[in-house]
Amino acid sequence: MTLELGPQTRVRALSSVYARPFGNELVLLDFGRGEYFALDEIATEIWLRLEAGDALATVASRVAASHDVSESQAFEDIMALVRDMSARALVETTNAESASTE
Repeated sequence: MTLELGPQTRVRALSSVYARPFGNELVLLDFGRGEYFALDEIATEIWLRLEAGDALATVASRVAASHDVSESQAFEDIMALVRDMSARALVETTNAESASTE
């Protein structure tokens, strides 16, 4: 099953996942499975924007504005990161676009 992601998709950590700062990076601790994941500086910036409730398009726009990357490339990279985190059961998504049509 492919994870449906769109510009208005929002992401939040599952209740068993905790983020802890480690220098300029974050470590995600999954207490439910006893695993941890390190996020580099840009992934940390993305995580913090997602945690703040920003939609994927907004996060991509902010990443593009602060780094040497196009907004479309930032969006694609963020979607790949979210898919990876979802596959590892770290996050869940809500899609405002599909929720508004139901």
